[in-house]
Amino acid sequence: MSRKPQLKKLMTGLAGEYFVAGMMNLRGWVASLTLKNFPGTDIFGKNPETGKSISVQVKTCWDTSFFIGFKRSERDLLEKKVQGPFVFVHIDGTESVSYYVLSKKEFIDLVISTDNIYYNRPRNKPIKTDYPIAVSLKDLAPYKDHWDSLWR
Repeated sequence: MSRKPQLKKLMTGLAGEYFVAGMMNLRGWVASLTLKNFPGTDIFGKNPETGKSISVQVKTCWDTSFFIGFKRSERDLLEKKVQGPFVFVHIDGTESVSYYVLSKKEFIDLVISTDNIYYNRPRNKPIKTDYPIAVSLKDLAPYKDHWDSLWR
């Protein structure tokens, strides 16, 4: 099996984390990447003026949907396992970057509502409750560049 798809996925994820850290820095926060060493957190952020700290999860893709790292069977654990805000980074075919920023509450509410719609969609065959949950770019559109959601 080729390692190229796995490497591209890793590099895409890291690029998204660096992009978000840079945007946080431009907004006055000190951002530090965890480099995959801390569960549920990709970036630790601290505001040197207020002393406030946050843990940010970043998901990056080239496609039109983002897998969030949870299965449907784990939905009841979202409140407990989600550490803080989520930033979705979309890189399009021209390498243009867009950011969709959600507070912890916005993220959990969006996941539950969109997953309920997906799960309850009419089908010929029932689906398993283990499927990985994804969020579409279309559903993230209202959160584009909502950087203030990081601090809520």
